[in-house]
Amino acid sequence: MKSFLKTPTAFFSVSAFVATIALLCFSLQARAYPEYATRYNIMSCTACHVSPSGGGPRTLNGKLFSAHGFKMNPFLVQPYVSADFRTIFYDPQNVKQSSDGMGVMSGSIAANLPVDASHRIHLVVNQNVAGFSIAPTRSAYALFELSPNDGRPHMFDDLMVGRIRPAFGIVTDEHRTYTPIQKGTMWYDFDTGAQLSGTPTPHIHYDLALVNGTTIPSAGTTFGQDQAQQFGGFFNIRYMPTWVMIGASGEYWPAAAGQASQQALTLYSIASIGRATWNRIPVDIKLEFDEARNEDSNLTTSGFISQTYVTALGAAQSQGAMAWVDYNVNNRLTLIYKYDYLVPDIDYGGDYFDRNGIGFRWFIGPGVDIQARTELAHVTATNSAVQNDKTDWGTQNATFAFLQIEI
Repeated sequence: MKSFLKTPTAFFSVSAFVATIALLCFSLQARAYPEYATRYNIMSCTACHVSPSGGGPRTLNGKLFSAHGFKMNPFLVQPYVSADFRTIFYDPQNVKQSSDGMGVMSGSIAANLPVDASHRIHLVVNQNVAGFSIAPTRSAYALFELSPNDGRPHMFDDLMVGRIRPAFGIVTDEHRTYTPIQKGTMWYDFDTGAQLSGTPTPHIHYDLALVNGTTIPSAGTTFGQDQAQQFGGFFNIRYMPTWVMIGASGEYWPAAAGQASQQALTLYSIASIGRATWNRIPVDIKLEFDEARNEDSNLTTSGFISQTYVTALGAAQSQGAMAWVDYNVNNRLTLIYKYDYLVPDIDYGGDYFDRNGIGFRWFIGPGVDIQARTELAHVTATNSAVQNDKTDWGTQNATFAFLQIEI
């Protein structure tokens, strides 16, 4: 920790996070915008999403909310079938050495089918049919509603069994943020097991997950060798007394043959300044700080950084931080500032990555939005694999934009 705090940006990031948590505590969730929870005082993600973890297929209320005041095609106002399409334009700094251009990020079709007459048991399947090389099956699980979805507190709300994305920290709907890459908790990272969720009080929500396998085979699309006795666990708990939410998430993977155990802990906070000021200051703030051990292999995801550098890190302990500020111009346009930070090995705190970005999110139709951002990267890592390799997108300035359509 001491080596991490030696850098001014890191010290500022952690200090700001701690100060904000203290202030808010004493002052009195692929696309899940957790700031909506604090803005509208919603504790459970199932208010808008089928999954208690958020993201993925939407409920009927979620579809109507995502219309942002636009009129929807009446055929789409139903909770049983959903679709998600995303296309991206990417322009990195070193276009001669890096992949760039336009492509289809993903295209998926999802079904949410009630099995029993009381609609308490659901079969949910979300299939990827287009896009980059991601496993075709995203989520596929049985959902048991253990309590009525009436917005009231229940010790046990839902149980998911199958291929799921466990609830963990703040999930973004793009795969450039350092903190989820560091922990392997991106919107397209899935595990196979079960998750129990509940809201025991009006201000507290929890998620507990037990998944089978190790970090890679646990995706559940096929069997792996020596996986039956390997289990990993996740927890997520959040507390939202008023216009601020504070939360913590953790994951643990016991040591498998020839591997070290892996673990991560995340602290996060989401504040709706707009709700606190009766929308006089229409700002949402998201903050996250985490530590992970033996999880640097996740940094090779999508070419974020070279395998050579990750191999050199070995069994390191890493730290990351994110600060995200939304200025909500109106119900359909949001201006964005984002800062994220990563130290792959805290024993070498002088080697770090950080990035500043500005952009916007603009809803142009019901469930249709455009996001664009320009990000400036700063890298101090002295490893030659980082300095000489100009193809890693995690080290470059870049501008990107993507169009998303959800139905």
